Amino acid sequence: SLTAALAWLVLRQQDAVGLALFDNQIRAMIRPAGNPSHLDEVLHVLESATPESKTAAGPIFHELAQRLTKRGVVVVLSDCFDDVDSLVAGLRHFRHRRHDVVLLHVLDPAELDFPFRGPTEFKGLEEFPVVQADPQMIKSAYLREISAFRQSLQQACRAEHIDYFLVRTDQPLDATLTSVLAARPRSVP
Repeated sequence: SLTAALAWLVLRQQDAVGLALFDNQIRAMIRPAGNPSHLDEVLHVLESATPESKTAAGPIFHELAQRLTKRGVVVVLSDCFDDVDSLVAGLRHFRHRRHDVVLLHVLDPAELDFPFRGPTEFKGLEEFPVVQADPQMIKSAYLREISAFRQSLQQACRAEHIDYFLVRTDQPLDATLTSVLAARPRSVP
């Protein structure tokens, strides 16, 4: 996974890596460490993770910003299907604590391109219900909404000096990491 690859890269550079998994509360947290064996702990937690509730990232980010006392790079991997204002306010708290913040907005190609045809059953995210729909009837409205959502999130991140990257799950991991790392500044502001 992208998270595991990033952890491996960070540890290979002899930097510390930590991990926090959450939904509406922190479900697992590994304090940053820089020893190579730390990767095993990160991988174990990632493998055993199961979401339990609807995500509420904003309040969790506030809590994590208070817990992370040593200045560093905070990388958030999320589909970001949350209230944009709350999400960005939480990310802003990391910036206020002088962390460098990177948001990797992870989306499946179907969420971006809406390739569905014929009557389809859409399973709701987290606590949303299952909906039966004709994709051709809703495709243009859906594409407008997802585009507006992404644009709003990207603009809010830019305004807060948060690096935003769209990550498609159908892209090779090495290409994704290369493009993110190539676009990143070399120092923490």
